[in-house]
Amino acid sequence: MKQFKKTVLAVVTLATVLFSSFGLTPLQVNAQEAIDIAIVQFVSHPSLDQIVQGIKDELAANGYVEGENLTIEFHNAEADINLLSTIAEQVVSEEPDLIFAVTTPVSQAFQNQTSELPIIMAGVTDPVSAGLVEDVEKPGENISGTSDAFPLEKHFDLMLQVDPSIKKIGMIYTSSEDNAQAEIESAKEVAESMGLEVVVEGIATTLDMQMVAENLSSQVDAIYVGSDNTIASAFETLLDATDRMDIAVYPSVDNMVEQGGLAAVAINQADLGIEAAKIGIDVLNGTAIGDIPIHFVENLRLVYNSDTAERLNVEIEAGLLETLEDLSGE
Repeated sequence: MKQFKKTVLAVVTLATVLFSSFGLTPLQVNAQEAIDIAIVQFVSHPSLDQIVQGIKDELAANGYVEGENLTIEFHNAEADINLLSTIAEQVVSEEPDLIFAVTTPVSQAFQNQTSELPIIMAGVTDPVSAGLVEDVEKPGENISGTSDAFPLEKHFDLMLQVDPSIKKIGMIYTSSEDNAQAEIESAKEVAESMGLEVVVEGIATTLDMQMVAENLSSQVDAIYVGSDNTIASAFETLLDATDRMDIAVYPSVDNMVEQGGLAAVAINQADLGIEAAKIGIDVLNGTAIGDIPIHFVENLRLVYNSDTAERLNVEIEAGLLETLEDLSGE
């Protein structure tokens, strides 16, 4: 397959030279070599869907168009670790040119399967704590990608500006996910340094969400959730419980604010996919993946949901309101 790709590229290059020699312009010459990639997503959720779409959009913007010179093998593990392991084994056996691993569990599954094929992480909060890389500046081996880590101080500061009465904050995370655990530990440390009392609860699966959310909502003034895959897939259940208790949720992902969270200094998930695709293109152009630093998305959005604010009777100060983007209508 790879030899065939090289032959096709050589023919296209020769055709371009011949046309140029006679002063002619070919009607269409695609200069990009045909490639095969795999995109593997951990679970169904709009936020992760946005990452996948960002990957596709950026590849297309750089001349890699699905159905023309790009073949995409897409898999969704639906939060099943055993299925994910099987998917990783199958994908590696097919030797794609690039593997896009969306979330920490997917990245870990592929790291266990190959030390040669390039793995591009997307949406991994702390790749060092997750054991994926030793150094974010020079990952080494066959892996690099994008992190969804963001400035927690700014996020909690916005929360306190929206509602200065908050003294006690609840945090929910998935206890089986390294990524989620590392993120919640950082969030707890930052929140406590700002004078907030913190109550942390973990869930093992989405089935635990209703009971945990109801229990936590009865103890706190607000709830924070990070870019946790299992929490994301059960976010509606969380909101059902918090709405009944008139407790606002301050997520770290803009899509969750759109769904009904109150406010956030948030990352746009599509940007994670776009930056991951850029890394993939660098690899295709000959850059060693282990030399590409982990990319941290800098494009943050200050967002809120006016419908949620109205439902919870939260009045946001006018000056602050002018700085926030309303996602209620999206």
